[in-house]
Amino acid sequence: MSLPIALVVGIAGGATLLAVAAVLLALWCAARMRARRNRNSDTGSSDPSTLVEWGKGGRSSLAPDLEHQVARQFSLEDLVQATKNFSDTNIIGAGSFGLVYMGLLLDGTVVAIKRRVGAATQVFADEVRLLSEIRHRNIVTLIGYCQEGGLQMLVYEYLPNGSVCGHLYGNVFILLGKKIVAY
Repeated sequence: MSLPIALVVGIAGGATLLAVAAVLLALWCAARMRARRNRNSDTGSSDPSTLVEWGKGGRSSLAPDLEHQVARQFSLEDLVQATKNFSDTNIIGAGSFGLVYMGLLLDGTVVAIKRRVGAATQVFADEVRLLSEIRHRNIVTLIGYCQEGGLQMLVYEYLPNGSVCGHLYGNVFILLGKKIVAY
């Protein structure tokens, strides 16, 4: 009977070693895939050369601690010109932040501009700071901001093939009380 017990112990030990090796191999493969994914998670949709550090061309109107973040500060005049004085024909959406306008900057960049009237300055500064740090291929990139004349605006890259809402929830949505169907 001692021979079968030795055989069982040997098989159990071998199976245990094989299981441990398989788990280690799986962990190693997962770590490599995660590292490869992190290397390839650049947005690809935004050009970092178009982003300007806070404070260039003058100090930020938001807060001194935002000086080293990445975002471009636009003047109200720039955004009024880009949206043709916030024309109703340039409205491309609405959300909890406010109306969203399509605009054309002087350098030819097409942008989406979210506009809202008043909110706490520090809340807006925190929002800009956080949005400036996000870089992912599936998230619309924040290009810049404007805070003048009681208005707060966020300037994003423009999605030419519809809204983020349309991509996430379908192409039928309500805008200013009217049902809109995007094609």
